[in-house]
Amino acid sequence: MNERSHDSFEERTKALFHDSVDGLDYALRSRLTQARNAALEAAARAAAVVCPPRSVVAAAGVTAAAVLGAFLWLGSPLGQHTVTLADGQSNFEDLEIVASSEEGSADAMDMLQDDLEFYDWAEKAANSEPAA
Repeated sequence: MNERSHDSFEERTKALFHDSVDGLDYALRSRLTQARNAALEAAARAAAVVCPPRSVVAAAGVTAAAVLGAFLWLGSPLGQHTVTLADGQSNFEDLEIVASSEEGSADAMDMLQDDLEFYDWAEKAANSEPAA
């Protein structure tokens, strides 16, 4: 709808509503007002029971953010494990499998041979004792 037809629709609707309200007697208007107020009070009571106060929701959000931040900052102890020699050997076995595959074996070997010095350094660093 364009703006002009929207305004005319709104004006017609408002006029029809006011005409229908003006045609009601005062006793019926009073009963409708009382029923409306009773419904609003019942809805407010139901909302108070179902929804916790905003301060509780805000505190829960801050607590959840703090716990998440602590886990991200400190790291999860469940996800950490030390790398053993067996893990390193299985990685080299995986590289051998990739290198021995028929498709793309030349590319894989070229890539592995490009960084031989790095692999030597990494192996020495992994096998050396950390300084105390």
